[in-house]
Amino acid sequence: MGWGTRQPGRFCMKNDSLVPLKLTGTNFPGEWPDGFHSEIADRIRRSIVYMTKHLDKPVHISALAEQAEISPSHYFALFKRQIGRTPIDFFIRLRMDHARELLDSTSFSVKEVATMVGYRDQFYFSRVFKSVHRMAPTKYRRRNGKPRAMGHANGRSTAI
Repeated sequence: MGWGTRQPGRFCMKNDSLVPLKLTGTNFPGEWPDGFHSEIADRIRRSIVYMTKHLDKPVHISALAEQAEISPSHYFALFKRQIGRTPIDFFIRLRMDHARELLDSTSFSVKEVATMVGYRDQFYFSRVFKSVHRMAPTKYRRRNGKPRAMGHANGRSTAI
């Protein structure tokens, strides 16, 4: 998988997704962007692992800074310099990328997906999803052909 436009010390965007994170686990691919192998990068990487493990919960800068073993204000500045986004913006994009994967690969309702990525209000989740992916989650799912299963009738799923 290519990196798109390389920027030393930063993650890159490819097809509106953050690279190189794998959202389905906490293992990172063997290749990281050039310049992402310093002690600072390792601290930031630990906080990113923490984010990926807590997509369904609120994450605070103080908790992320604790993972990186630095002060919250220093963490915020280092994260933005290394990644190119604020930690919260990065976390929102992680959540929305994971939501997109769930919409692609499961039959969970939008409300269930919203809960799985930490949003109690499915309508707020839909607005955030649309701001990141440029379409509402229901439209995204329809466009990608994954119908949502609704109940079972005599052992057969019915889809809407």
